[in-house]
Amino acid sequence: MKTSEIEYFGMLTSLRNSQQLFEAEIIMTEPVLALTWLKETYGAMDTFKCPSFVAQMKNTYYITSPFDFTISKQGDEHWGITNDKPKTARLSPFFDIRMPESTKIKDSICMNLGLQYYFANNNDNIIMEVSDPLLVHLPLKNIPGQFNISKWFRPTNFTFFLNPGITTVSFKRGQPLYAVRFNTTDNVKLTKIEDLDRRERMLHEQMRGTALKDYYPGLKLEEMYELFKGSMKRLFS
Repeated sequence: MKTSEIEYFGMLTSLRNSQQLFEAEIIMTEPVLALTWLKETYGAMDTFKCPSFVAQMKNTYYITSPFDFTISKQGDEHWGITNDKPKTARLSPFFDIRMPESTKIKDSICMNLGLQYYFANNNDNIIMEVSDPLLVHLPLKNIPGQFNISKWFRPTNFTFFLNPGITTVSFKRGQPLYAVRFNTTDNVKLTKIEDLDRRERMLHEQMRGTALKDYYPGLKLEEMYELFKGSMKRLFS
């Protein structure tokens, strides 16, 4: 069976750390195969041997928390984030909370934390899906999405609606926060991008791509793919 290589890297983003993009990278966790995590966490289960379940989980990875941290409500509209490890630095220079939606869904508030991963592939026509991590209990619902990482790239984001009535929620390092699934029948090989210059180039091309929505809103994905061809050529040339 063919193996498709997908290049990736993870980073923490904040409006405050634009000059230190990769400073906290050393603590980032690697994407972990979902089925591997489930088996190691819950032990042997017949469900994990079911052919249909195995097929569903193929090429699915969990993105996990790099920190022990807590989100808590601090006042009527303000939320804060704290590092749960004692005698540690504040997370805010690299990891903060944003509210991308002003509208609530049944008293569920939308939040975004700057835990981003970039995935890119050359010419294998791979659709990447972002979703909740299956069989992981979280007091939130991730906002799902999908796009072709062989034609366009942008970061994944930990963006979610927190369950109603929740005022405090804590996460542990290594706990799955969201899932990415590469929709291809090929086997997938993830290759981490270690070259910081290549990462910078990828970020610059990504900013060009997302700027399309600012300067010319309403474009469909296929139209953005077409406009992004030059960026993909530059990245993989």
